[in-house]
Amino acid sequence: MEENLNFKKETMAFIGAIESFFSTNGVSYHLNFLKNWLIPPQNEFDFSPQKHPAQLLVFYEKLVPLFDYSDLIFNHIEADTAFVKAIEADECGVERETVLLDYCPKLLSHGEMQNPKLTFLDIFLFFQSDTYKLVYKEWLLAALENNLDLDWDQYVAAFYENTKKMLEACWLIHERIITRNSFKSIDRYYHMAIFESTSPLALEPELLDDPFKVIEFFFSLDNLTGHKAYLKNWYKAALAEEQCVSDVADYFFLYNQFTKLFNAGYLITAKNLTYQGVSFGGLPAITDQFVNGDSKELCEINTLGAAHIANPYLFVRSFFIPEKIKQLRLGLLEWLYAAFSIKSSIKLLDKEFLFEQYEAMMMMMEAFFVMISKPVLSESDERDYYAE
Repeated sequence: MEENLNFKKETMAFIGAIESFFSTNGVSYHLNFLKNWLIPPQNEFDFSPQKHPAQLLVFYEKLVPLFDYSDLIFNHIEADTAFVKAIEADECGVERETVLLDYCPKLLSHGEMQNPKLTFLDIFLFFQSDTYKLVYKEWLLAALENNLDLDWDQYVAAFYENTKKMLEACWLIHERIITRNSFKSIDRYYHMAIFESTSPLALEPELLDDPFKVIEFFFSLDNLTGHKAYLKNWYKAALAEEQCVSDVADYFFLYNQFTKLFNAGYLITAKNLTYQGVSFGGLPAITDQFVNGDSKELCEINTLGAAHIANPYLFVRSFFIPEKIKQLRLGLLEWLYAAFSIKSSIKLLDKEFLFEQYEAMMMMMEAFFVMISKPVLSESDERDYYAE
């Protein structure tokens, strides 16, 4: 932690307490330990901490300093601005963590994940560290005497919930400035490592060399109208329990093409690529359908927003994030299975998600269509694209 030597001594003590707390186990283990302490299991497989007094005492002794130091540095001394800045993360950083951290906080709001300081301000709004320490000492003695009978009133619940939030916030601090986010050892295209194990089409050489070739090939197979018709028929077949598609090979091929489009969109976003023009090689030329057939095709662009029609890269950048891609790819696989069978349907799935999946696929095709229809952004558009 050489970079952190400019922190105040109180901050360094807090960091040391966090490092000690997570030195042997991660946050999931500690949250489960805390739960079993305050809500002991009532069955033959009783692994409650009070059955292991030494472990309970160690947990207590490592937990108490977290309350002491966090209350001190966030509420009772002048803010350590260098530390507060170091533990913050922007929206992109939070997105990375939701994918790669062993445990992603479930109790913290989005704002608290971006700035864990907010969590500590919240948990000490009505209770100070001395109050937490007193309560946990009482619970410790009760547990050691095997006489833990908590009356779950509003105060007990608040202490418990606040402690869980504090541990999640401390975990984020641990990952951001102590381990320095070990996932950063992966290169800047870190999400490829995730896709590599989930799709055989993710890392094809053709896709890595030029992801726009995937889009070109997609629209060389059919125009935007034709692809939308196929997608609509696929959606209807997947919804209908007693109906299945007859041209199975065509839809399996289309499924693979959509999978490639997902990954092409991710690479375009990750590498900040812009389309420079047609490079179809030996594939059938499709320029005419974009230029000469402009008026007919533009009528099909009816799902994408006006701002994204003007600059499709804005849509692509917001759309192609790993979690959304994985969700869409799994949804599309469900469509495939349902469309191939007369005994299954997607109609029982979440209705809102079904529509969102269909709409997202339509917008993706429209954005890619506009992208290769207008291959070169103006200098001002390009600046806007990278500035967003």
